[in-house]
Amino acid sequence: MVVAAVLTPLVVLAAVAAVVLLLPLKFAIAVGIAAVIGIARAVRARNEMDRGRSLARESAPELHDAVERLCALADLPKPDLVLDEERQPNSWIIAPIGKRPQLHVTRGLLAALTPEELEAVVAHELAHLLNRDAMVMTVVGTPGAVLLEGGRQFWGAWWMWFGNGLALAIGWVAQFGTSALSRYRELAADAGAVALTGRPATLASALVKVSGGIDRVPISDLRAVAGRDSFHLLPTDESDFAPLRTHPALKRRLERLERMERDLHAGGLAYRPADEPPA
Repeated sequence: MVVAAVLTPLVVLAAVAAVVLLLPLKFAIAVGIAAVIGIARAVRARNEMDRGRSLARESAPELHDAVERLCALADLPKPDLVLDEERQPNSWIIAPIGKRPQLHVTRGLLAALTPEELEAVVAHELAHLLNRDAMVMTVVGTPGAVLLEGGRQFWGAWWMWFGNGLALAIGWVAQFGTSALSRYRELAADAGAVALTGRPATLASALVKVSGGIDRVPISDLRAVAGRDSFHLLPTDESDFAPLRTHPALKRRLERLERMERDLHAGGLAYRPADEPPA
């Protein structure tokens, strides 16, 4: 995780510096224009993530209770709960600097999971918040992401095309590091959820249900939200090329959770309600 977090932005900066120092000025200008276009698109995508309405306590009292209980355990301030009217079952955290964090859940997620499974998903998202994953991914991934997005917009003279190609190549290389970091942070969040709830099997059950729910949603709906996949509990449009996947394979996550479940039972630490006496 540390290697990916440090090297990814350094590779982008080194590549951009090489373009500025070694190539004609017009190519550097083209890369700069691609970056500006990418920043504009990133801002628009970020604003789209804020859509949704505040989820009042009376609408979901059990969810509010679960968030408050887990926040107390993790020593975190309670994030604002936001409901997104989407059929795909998913969740994600938005944590802008200087603002109150937001925990987004979709209508599909609330319909698909039991209260215990929903609590496990909330614990996963709060683990992201505790680990400051949103800030880390923004710092590490933004330079490459804006070049990748801006580089896709081929237009203008031949040197603009060449500059866009350079931006696209730099962004694509950076995506390897960003994706690797994203996969590790998902595994860390799974472990954090287990630490908070003591129920690996419940999180595994939730992941299986969410995966099945996403598979039943029309492709057009999934593509509309795929731009925020690096923040999702599970991706909606994952790459077929393993090194560019933002999440570990579901099988790997389930196997790790199964091992955690066995370890908890072997150590006599399996979860039980507070009012249930030890076996």
